[in-house]
Amino acid sequence: MKLLSTLFILLVIVLFCVVGSLSASSCKYPGYSTQGVTKTNNGYEATLNLISAGPYGNDIEQLNFQLTFETSQIFRVRITDPNNQRWEVPPTVNQLVGENPDSTDYIIEFTNNPFGFAATRISTGEVLFNTTQPSDCSFNGLIYSNYYLELSTSFTESNPNIYGLGERTSQLRLFNNFTYTLFAKDQGTASIPNINLYGSHPFYLQLSSSSGNANGVFLLNSNAMDVQLQPNSLTYKVVGGIFDLFFFTGPTPLSVIQQYSQVIGTTHMPSYWSLGYHNCRWGYHSIAETAQVVANYSKYNIPLETMWNDIDYMDSFRDFTTDPVNFAASDYKTFIDSLHANNQHYIMIVDPGISNIEPIYQSHIDLMESGAYIKAGGTDDEPLVGSVWPGYVNFPDFLHPNGTEFWTQQFQRFYKTVQFDGVWIDMNEISNFCDGNCFNNTHVPMPPPQFDPNYPPYIPGGVPLYSKTINMTSLQYNNTLVYNSHSLYGYTEGLATQLAVQSILGTRSTIISRSTFPGTGAHFAHWLGDNKSTFTDMYYSIPGMLAMNMFGIPMVGADICGFNGDSNAELCGRWLQLGCFYPFTRNHNTFLGAPQEPWVFGQEVVDISIKAINGKLTLLPFYYTLFHISHVSGDPVVRPLFFEYPSDPNTFAIDQQFLVGTSLMVSPVLTQGATTVNAYFPNDIWYEYGNGSLVQSVGTHQTLDAPLNVINVHMRGGNIIPTQPTSSYVTPVDGIPITTKISRTLPFELIIALDSSLQATGQLFLDDGESIQTYADNNNSFIQFDVVSSPSSSVYKLQSTILNNNYNGTATLFINSIQIYGSPSVQQVIVNGNPINSFNAVTDSTLSVSNLQLTLDETFEVDFVLY
Repeated sequence: MKLLSTLFILLVIVLFCVVGSLSASSCKYPGYSTQGVTKTNNGYEATLNLISAGPYGNDIEQLNFQLTFETSQIFRVRITDPNNQRWEVPPTVNQLVGENPDSTDYIIEFTNNPFGFAATRISTGEVLFNTTQPSDCSFNGLIYSNYYLELSTSFTESNPNIYGLGERTSQLRLFNNFTYTLFAKDQGTASIPNINLYGSHPFYLQLSSSSGNANGVFLLNSNAMDVQLQPNSLTYKVVGGIFDLFFFTGPTPLSVIQQYSQVIGTTHMPSYWSLGYHNCRWGYHSIAETAQVVANYSKYNIPLETMWNDIDYMDSFRDFTTDPVNFAASDYKTFIDSLHANNQHYIMIVDPGISNIEPIYQSHIDLMESGAYIKAGGTDDEPLVGSVWPGYVNFPDFLHPNGTEFWTQQFQRFYKTVQFDGVWIDMNEISNFCDGNCFNNTHVPMPPPQFDPNYPPYIPGGVPLYSKTINMTSLQYNNTLVYNSHSLYGYTEGLATQLAVQSILGTRSTIISRSTFPGTGAHFAHWLGDNKSTFTDMYYSIPGMLAMNMFGIPMVGADICGFNGDSNAELCGRWLQLGCFYPFTRNHNTFLGAPQEPWVFGQEVVDISIKAINGKLTLLPFYYTLFHISHVSGDPVVRPLFFEYPSDPNTFAIDQQFLVGTSLMVSPVLTQGATTVNAYFPNDIWYEYGNGSLVQSVGTHQTLDAPLNVINVHMRGGNIIPTQPTSSYVTPVDGIPITTKISRTLPFELIIALDSSLQATGQLFLDDGESIQTYADNNNSFIQFDVVSSPSSSVYKLQSTILNNNYNGTATLFINSIQIYGSPSVQQVIVNGNPINSFNAVTDSTLSVSNLQLTLDETFEVDFVLY
């Protein structure tokens, strides 16, 4: 073994020497060269010298190249201008703490003339990233000019499996012959597929078809960019900033996302109640109408956790105001008090634009006094003027040191009138109803050699950058061009909103934002934006949700039943079933759309909604535990099938099914009129969730019955899911249907799906569901459940292990029942050494055990004695 290692190292040295001595390229844009790469304590560095100018002029003559070994699985490459400080993303995004590892899973090779670098996975020899310009000149060398950067990598596997590069409406597996634009923009998810939407996420995950290994790359850059995918290469085309690249070697899809989360931060632990069912629409015109909708949910016995209002509540659409007639302050307070008395919650929308029309509007006065507003730029130090719902507006500058203080001040004053529980931030790309500056929107491109930020030499997406947003010449704090910071706006607004809300409520914040950037999920959540009431849009919500989970934003969902257009009974029923498996579950509708609350479509859809919402509430202990794991390790809450089956090529493009954690597979109907669904079952043990029926044929597609009242869900063998069943809850007289306040106190039921060895495992995380200091003060409990068995034994055992027991509510919670899928015939059940009789075989392979009363703050063992 030692001899093999020595030979491998010698081979690498020979390769290094060979590739390092190649002659200069004959390609048109060879890029840069170096006289040599220097080894440092934790990486490499080099000086790069321009060989020849790129296509847009103003090339930087000399560059610094720095490669840092951050961890054994992560390395970082920064390419910078040593003579000028260029724009860089603020350091709040990068949370990585490097450790200068003793050894790495990767090896780096270089070419000197033209310069290139390649990263190889040591264990398999797979090339993960290779910027070396190919002999056929199929892509350019490194280009680094004032307003255009280009870097390419070649693929060793043609037409590779690439995922990510959002935000957009698209299939999950990206096209291999397409240019993807990344630049935050207000164009809804019902728009043209594959165009850039509300957020920018320059991250991709690559999955090898041959080995099943995965790796990832993150470009920490907020400028507008195109990423060109071709069958054998990927090219970044960026209009500013620097190249600051993080590489993740995996090798599993899950470990890639965990490593990415080390950089951007792990998931914000949500409030428990935020996982319940939410209702909203643009078009609840008064507090009376809003209250009637809440009353109707009770009337039809449909659980409702949180009621929302869109901009209807505002006075002339101005932030932090209420309509004095339709949303009078006293009526507003009475309504929210009634929600809180019923353990329900309230969220309202807030847009970033502050109206500048009314001279006595306090929020605008405060904004001007703070100085924390975006400026028009150029020779004009005045505020930039945009236009949104209230008319002309100015925009807060959340990069400004006073920005958060101004924002907090507004929420504090507003809270005295409206005791909200969460905040919905919208229009924060920034969206603007007049392109650029509303008082100067002719925007004739400046002639060369002048630089026009609205029309840079290369325009990602081919559309002027000020389209549907503010002028790129606008300025934020420290003379930062919006040209550079634009895609960060929603992220920085979200950070300020989180600080404001937590300071007011003293609990975890619940914030839903439309615009996002890497790092968003560590602070707040996202919904997928303005979709349409179609089956196609319902389908697109799945790859959208899965992509966001890969981007580190697991608290995500789409507008159930569709936002634009009119829904119908079939679509809304199907979408309610699917939407109750989204981590974030909200029905939302547009101003001009027909009503789409469940009762509008009759009793059948009412029944579907009751069943679906109760199903979500029953699974909340499972979802909440998944969020705990995501908060600690960065795991997705929902994930594509290929995450668990990366060696199965049938899973690589599946985006009409998904997994919740590693345990549940959801296969919804996404086609109008369909009463069956064609679902793929990876080669594993699968049971029908709910009755435990074993799926007989795996590694293939199956046609499953799916009448309108059914969504197909299957549970994977080897897993244990903690649940708190709510279906038997009886609404009290003059009470309301169940909320999370009640559901989290109910008896637990463990759903156990045995694997072929009669084993399974699962976890349960418990805390009070809202405290900011849950982790810092260790006020939580974490319990491991395991089913163990040995081949020669006639007994299998369920055991609990308490890994942490500091939540004082654990003692009041207990497991009352167990459902076991895949159990052989059992003749006796013994609980903590005592035989019991309260068990029965529901089917030939499903065992039910009841009346257990096993408190969760004590370990237990349940033995199942086989015939």
